[in-house]
Amino acid sequence: MRSLVLALSVFVFAVAGCGSAPSGGDGGGPAQAATGPASTMCPNGSLEGCFGFEEMDRYLQAVLPMLQQFFRDLRPDLPGPRNVVYVRRGETGLQPCLDPGGRPGLATSTSFEYCGADQTIYVGQDLLWEFYRGAGDAAPAIALAHEWGHHLQVLLQVPPPRTAAQSVRFENQADCVSGAWARYADEKGWLETEDDIEDVETLIGAIGAREGAGRDHGTAQEREEAFNAGYERGLRACNAFFPERPIA
Repeated sequence: MRSLVLALSVFVFAVAGCGSAPSGGDGGGPAQAATGPASTMCPNGSLEGCFGFEEMDRYLQAVLPMLQQFFRDLRPDLPGPRNVVYVRRGETGLQPCLDPGGRPGLATSTSFEYCGADQTIYVGQDLLWEFYRGAGDAAPAIALAHEWGHHLQVLLQVPPPRTAAQSVRFENQADCVSGAWARYADEKGWLETEDDIEDVETLIGAIGAREGAGRDHGTAQEREEAFNAGYERGLRACNAFFPERPIA
């Protein structure tokens, strides 16, 4: 599987923009991502197999600067998300985006989503660990790039979806953004070259394959094609999904 190499000379500082959670919930608010130097956890420079379940906050701290650099380089005119909130197991917190029932959403340890209402990415410890353990250390970073793609869509006023078909296109564009980040990471030498990208594609495909008749994400094939478009041609390829509102 494709793995990430931590560029120790660049990414040993605290991650700006990792904030505390909104108030509410039964178990206290989700925690801020850890800010200690990632090099203390990964002496060999590789993030593969470096972290355990209890250290997922440190993994998050290690990869966020890689995402920040990509989006700063390609869209320096746009701010990043206001916060990236890490939700530990057993913690919950309310977030302002509404659930399908019209109630305020709940951030939990199985969250992995972007909320446009507060421009915040919510990352749950359990789902972060599932991605990291099941598909390697690059997979959660790819998923984070997808959520960052939604942030770009909000900032650039890509029309929010109102139908399932529109939602598929919206989500596929975010998959394309995650592929563009993977391309950038590969060019920077952050991906270990002895592995390949196929396991990340397998993860995306598995998520897409869970969609039923009322799906709001693409099928496995659609998501893989969208990811590959970004990986092969960069962020500009993602304009094709909403040419009236280019994101690159």
